[in-house]
Amino acid sequence: MPSDLILVEIPVGYRLIKEDDFQALLRRLDVLEIEVKVLRQENEDLRKRLHLNSSNSSKPPSSDGYAKKPVIKNNREKSGKKPGGQPGHKGSTLSMVAIADKVVEVDVEGICICGKPMQEGKLTGYERCQELDIPPIVPQIIEYQILKRQCVCGLCHTAPTKLSPGIQYGPNIKSYAVYLNNYQHIPFERLQEIFMALFGISISDGFLTESNLQCFNQLEEFEQQVKAALRKSALNHCDETGMRVEGRLQWVHVVSNKLLSLFKLHPKRGKEAMDALGILEGYLGIIIRDRFASYDNYECLHAFCNAHLLRDLKNLQEDEKKWAIEMIELLLEAKKLKDESGANVLTPFQIGAIETKYDAIISGYKEAELLEQPPPGNQKKRGRKKKTKSLNLLEVFETRKPEILRFIHNPLVPFDNNLAERDLRMVKLKQKISGCFRTSTGAEIFCRIRSYISSAKKQNYNIIEALKQAILGNPANFVAAEQ
Repeated sequence: MPSDLILVEIPVGYRLIKEDDFQALLRRLDVLEIEVKVLRQENEDLRKRLHLNSSNSSKPPSSDGYAKKPVIKNNREKSGKKPGGQPGHKGSTLSMVAIADKVVEVDVEGICICGKPMQEGKLTGYERCQELDIPPIVPQIIEYQILKRQCVCGLCHTAPTKLSPGIQYGPNIKSYAVYLNNYQHIPFERLQEIFMALFGISISDGFLTESNLQCFNQLEEFEQQVKAALRKSALNHCDETGMRVEGRLQWVHVVSNKLLSLFKLHPKRGKEAMDALGILEGYLGIIIRDRFASYDNYECLHAFCNAHLLRDLKNLQEDEKKWAIEMIELLLEAKKLKDESGANVLTPFQIGAIETKYDAIISGYKEAELLEQPPPGNQKKRGRKKKTKSLNLLEVFETRKPEILRFIHNPLVPFDNNLAERDLRMVKLKQKISGCFRTSTGAEIFCRIRSYISSAKKQNYNIIEALKQAILGNPANFVAAEQ
């Protein structure tokens, strides 16, 4: 047998091949093994990406689609209570009034078995029952006669009025239109049908647009007052969401607290937009936020939304990462301790125990995560090497511990950023119904009116009455209540 031939075993026997060809096959095998490893990792990453939903990531619920969601354990713990009202809960059933607006007597009719008419019998008493209803709504036309008088000197004077000659719609109709469009998110065409069906009034697109614009202009001073009040607030919630405006993606930013809300539209999402909002630059309080990096440009105190972190941890929990499971249990236990403390104040012993366990989880699993092989790829690329998702999140918990655990140190700081997310939810609902805003002006009008409505709702104002006062040029002073 020639010296350059090698006997190689194959499935059907043996075969002689040249040594150079054999070495080439080995090199090719090494290349194929690397490719298989890369493809397996890509396949695993794609499977994980397909598994992401609103319960284990920052994806919005609208992205979950119409398919039946898998049964996934959420972050809430079972209370053990039965559904419905609990013992001691004060009901809100209808109660009868002492004096009704209208009394209708329902008399006994027919003939008694003795043959005499029942209405001839002696009245011995009656039972009361009441019905709450709305009478037919009939538009009322009020005529204003603008008097003119001539002074003895000959000079003529006309009574001052904001009304224009002819007939026009009053402030009640305008406030209903603004309320239904900006709070109930009813589009113009359906609004016109509602006004015709309920009131017998025909309104145009121009009237609806003008009503929104009039309310918007009257709220300019209100917006500046809210902005100044939020700059002085000890705690603010911040968030942003995308909105289709003029055929492209823009961003609605919100800064709010328990009493006030401010929405602003901007083409950008990051620091440029936040500076234009005019609140965070130089702000000295605390902001509750997600991990969006642009917020790190501001020197105020920061607190992370732990609801976002729990969703990220849950994604790792499904991959059986033990540190994620332990961290979920710790965060929920800390939240439970604060909720049960009464005054939202934890004792130094409780805080110390939480922080000790927090540090132990990180130190106990950091080394194991570092030993885990990163996803294979082109190692010749410049910059930082790609890390696993688990290691990235673990380093977030290691480096941003003050922001994550600020809620156990400060009684004012909540566990999550749900307040800002609830405020923005109505913006997403508006987009879901209308699809988009055709003009930036329309989106800005919606944001300012929505700021006013949200503040009114937080302070238990009658929203329609508040809008009416705004249209009349005397908007409610929500800032005074906040201060």
